[in-house]
Amino acid sequence: MGTSILASLFYFIVLYPYFSFIGFITVSIIYFFCFLVFAVPVQVWLRKRPKRFSINHLLIYFSAAFLVTAILFLIHDNPDFASAFLLSSFHAFVFWLLDSLILQYKKL
Repeated sequence: MGTSILASLFYFIVLYPYFSFIGFITVSIIYFFCFLVFAVPVQVWLRKRPKRFSINHLLIYFSAAFLVTAILFLIHDNPDFASAFLLSSFHAFVFWLLDSLILQYKKL
């Protein structure tokens, strides 16, 4: 849930000019379910070979995040791939960082 809150904050600070609490909660919930569906399976797969701060893991997280973000942007007729790149880079970095620092010490 922490990753979805950080992603929502990033979204509202960088990409969306207006902040609303209801929008923040809504975007956090959407991010939570997107991370649950797309990022957690990648994370479980990568935990079979755990490495802290692995650049390969970061690239895999980025590839998955960019693919999902690009598909969502295309579905919503938003061809701004610079925003998709920025958003997916941030998501991959935060997910990778939290995975390397915290989650590798806990068992799923």
